[in-house]
Amino acid sequence: MAVRCNYCVGSRKRKQPRPGAACKSGNEDMATNAGMAEQPAPRPRRRLRAEERWEQILTVSAELFSSKGYHGASLDDIGERLGIQKAALYHYVRSKEDILVEIYDRMLTRAETQVLPIADEPFAPDERLRRMVSRYIGLMIEQADMWSLIHYQQNALPADSHDAVLRRKRAFERKFEAVIREGQASGLFKPMPPRLMVLSLFGMCNYVHHWIRFAPFPEEEITGVVCEILERGFIDDGGKRVGAWPRYAETADAMAETAAKLDALDRQVKELQAAFERDRHRLIDGFAGPAAADNGVSNGATGDGRDDPAPAQGAPAAPRKTSARKPTAGRPGAGKAAKK
Repeated sequence: MAVRCNYCVGSRKRKQPRPGAACKSGNEDMATNAGMAEQPAPRPRRRLRAEERWEQILTVSAELFSSKGYHGASLDDIGERLGIQKAALYHYVRSKEDILVEIYDRMLTRAETQVLPIADEPFAPDERLRRMVSRYIGLMIEQADMWSLIHYQQNALPADSHDAVLRRKRAFERKFEAVIREGQASGLFKPMPPRLMVLSLFGMCNYVHHWIRFAPFPEEEITGVVCEILERGFIDDGGKRVGAWPRYAETADAMAETAAKLDALDRQVKELQAAFERDRHRLIDGFAGPAAADNGVSNGATGDGRDDPAPAQGAPAAPRKTSARKPTAGRPGAGKAAKK
């Protein structure tokens, strides 16, 4: 790329000098050396797709809302943390309320799709309740910042979104109540008000997202302790249950599910063995058939197309037929042997 001096730049009519030629103003040092190689332009950074950028915005916003508070964090703070200008951020969101509404919708949807289906699984009510609580706690541990907003920033939502969130939360709680009522009907759970039992349950679970920051216990240990507390409070024989979670009153109960899985695995192994034997026999028959056909014998058949009868069990084998050897005419002494 040629470089022009101030004299040439100031006149629009003057053409750019050829590479290696002197500038018309006489400033030879401003001419470009024809042999100088141009420097390659730096590779631009890969542009994030809209979905990736949106995920970044939600994650960073949740972190800032959790640390600074929803009202203390601004869009400028979010843009600065992301390394983009505020104008570029407006391409995705119009206000902080849009981000908060999206976080609420996303987290509630995740809880509804991962926790509520467990209520309809073919297990006893106490086992279903343990599994629902376990998965709910796991979600809060995985994304503590976002669940912090779910529990503490609900009043910052717009009016229509606020009412919709309340309805979804109430429907979520009613699913737990239904499992508890079913357990009470079958005599598993103590006869206490189901609504009060659910509120106590969520009061214990919903605070995990807060203390997990400074008390990072393993998820399995947290789940085990919470479920043991629930068992002791909700189930008549909950204090008698021992062992790792899920906990059972009797050893036979603890082994029932494992035994059923082992039986199913044993049936699958036997089916595979039977299929292997069938394939092996087919393979052997496939190799034996062409070989027998080449020798003119197939499955005991004679050369004339008739099947030789199989000898009876215990009967002596038929004598083998031998052909009489004829003397060769040209062999010395053959005639004398015949006369004798």
